[in-house]
Amino acid sequence: MTDMPTPRGALTADRPLSDLTWLRVGGPADWLFQPADCADLVAFLGGLDPSVPVFPIGVGSNLIVRDGGIRGW
Repeated sequence: MTDMPTPRGALTADRPLSDLTWLRVGGPADWLFQPADCADLVAFLGGLDPSVPVFPIGVGSNLIVRDGGIRGW
């Protein structure tokens, strides 16, 4: 596992995404980061190893997640 910065917001492993998308479908994210605020997001991403994949999901309104989930942090 890659060392991750410690955020003020929520960082959850294997977080199901179905309750975060408007269509209520989809598997888990490897990790889901929900920042406390913009500064938390900037600090977390700035401290994250650039080789770690990041997939921004926004509010999930235009997102369909496969049952296998999403790779990334």
